[in-house]
Amino acid sequence: MRQSARSLVTVLTVIVLMSILVGGVSAAPPSARAKWTVMVYISGDNNLEDYVVKDIELELAPTGSSADVQVIALADRGPGYDTSYGDWQTTKLFHVTQGMTAAPENAVADWGERNMGDPQTLVDFVTWTKANYPADHYALYFWGHGWNWHPGYVMADDTDGDTLDMDELKPVLPSLGFVDFVGFDGCNMASIEVQLLWHGYATALAHSQEYVGWNGVEYDVVLAQMAANPNMTADQVAIATSQSAAYDKTWSAVAVDSRLTTLITAVDQWSVALKNGLSANRKKYDRAFGATQSFWQAPMDKDLYDMAYEINRLVGDANIKSKSQAVMNAINAVVLDEHHVNAYSDAHGITIYHISKAVEKDSNYIYYLTLDFSSQTNWDEFLDAYAK
Repeated sequence: MRQSARSLVTVLTVIVLMSILVGGVSAAPPSARAKWTVMVYISGDNNLEDYVVKDIELELAPTGSSADVQVIALADRGPGYDTSYGDWQTTKLFHVTQGMTAAPENAVADWGERNMGDPQTLVDFVTWTKANYPADHYALYFWGHGWNWHPGYVMADDTDGDTLDMDELKPVLPSLGFVDFVGFDGCNMASIEVQLLWHGYATALAHSQEYVGWNGVEYDVVLAQMAANPNMTADQVAIATSQSAAYDKTWSAVAVDSRLTTLITAVDQWSVALKNGLSANRKKYDRAFGATQSFWQAPMDKDLYDMAYEINRLVGDANIKSKSQAVMNAINAVVLDEHHVNAYSDAHGITIYHISKAVEKDSNYIYYLTLDFSSQTNWDEFLDAYAK
């Protein structure tokens, strides 16, 4: 009898622990396998809160879920911006159905005050969703603030004073499992550093080189296309996402599977050639970098294609020209979709970090040296030599 009681306690403990691991929600019997499950990670505990309910009701719910395409949203709100539906401020899990409102009673569960800048919250969300709404393919959207790899911006959560920085995200990517498509409905996320982070963990990304306005991704447009054609590929969902953001100044869709390898290799070899030719071509480099397309309030984010183009145009060294052309060719091969306004006529869909002075080797630069992109390419070595 004592042994049976101990076994019962053990079973109950395991059940409780499993409930905690999936964010405090006991796993329900999984739904029938869909073609796609779309996960939207809504970090609205900040000055974007007023758009949380709007995007759920006006963009996710018009199409909602179906047997082929399931839509799940984890939404966090905070105080001070939106008081609708009783001013709920906790983190709610929604299985979005057609015509659904973002009222608390329509949530699958209330996860309490969760920190959207904590990678464990993301792991809990994706783990729970995959267990309960399995699919042939998965899409994951990050809805919130952003600034590519820079610490202190992405998925900012004001209540917890935290952000989802790359050094926190990298270790949990294996726990998320493969995600076919990742969309960043946040500012300035279309950088090669972010793309390399997801290399091997996704097929394609969609994002903007510039800031993202209030409209951002038009989820209703994308979900309507997925509902009409649930056999869409990851590339097609990425292109549809990029094209839906018609009100923003820049957007692009980029392949990050094996196709990205050629670009990373090209940038690495280009970096070596640039460093080797620095003493003979510094003034020409200065002119090229000065002419390269940059972005509003982010002069260190420069368009990679345009940078290679300007180097190729201004530097006569045959090796450097060849390596520059290889970068441009590789970008053309991975960019699936790209559009921009006239003010950004030299934007091509991918930015890269650049500094030109020693005083710019600040804490962000030190953080940059820890990124996969720095360890896998010679770009940081070139920057270190050039910025003196």
